[in-house]
Amino acid sequence: MEIDKRCFKIDRPNAFAMINGYRKNGKINRQSIWCAVSDFPFPMLITLNRSRTPFKVNALHSSKDLEQFSIPNKYIASLDSQYVIKNDINLWKRVCDNGLFDIWDPIAPFSRFDQCKSDPKKFKIQLLRVFEISEEFGESDVIAVSSRVDHLMSTRRSITIKQPVVTDEEFRQTKSLLKKSISEFML
Repeated sequence: MEIDKRCFKIDRPNAFAMINGYRKNGKINRQSIWCAVSDFPFPMLITLNRSRTPFKVNALHSSKDLEQFSIPNKYIASLDSQYVIKNDINLWKRVCDNGLFDIWDPIAPFSRFDQCKSDPKKFKIQLLRVFEISEEFGESDVIAVSSRVDHLMSTRRSITIKQPVVTDEEFRQTKSLLKKSISEFML
């Protein structure tokens, strides 16, 4: 499999929730959704924003600990499906409390879209599959192009999937829950 030269640069809380997960009701939950207004060239290497997130994490999580989180450059994100939605606080209250996006306070994804200058008809929830890969890219393989974009400078872009972060069964359950949770908010 080949990955794009553009990296999937995300907030540390998002990366933490996607890769390590967080404990809720005695179970480890891993986040698989992402808010987007444009399309990305998946699959992409996951890299981390260097600045603090401007959005509020759920009170159950310590933003200080999340902001210290780091990962090796050996995880990729791949798009499974996407859903165009209307930005409604009730949607975010639902998905930020049912195991889909619990790392965030509902105002965070709502504000992300509300403050966005993009056409509201482009607001999407993307369902991502995160994989650990056999290869690990070094710091010198990744260059920060801007505060929001990293590029993989390495000419080596062929990767081997080691394992999915979320099992196939958990992923099927997440997809089913997502479809049920957002059905009345889809455009």
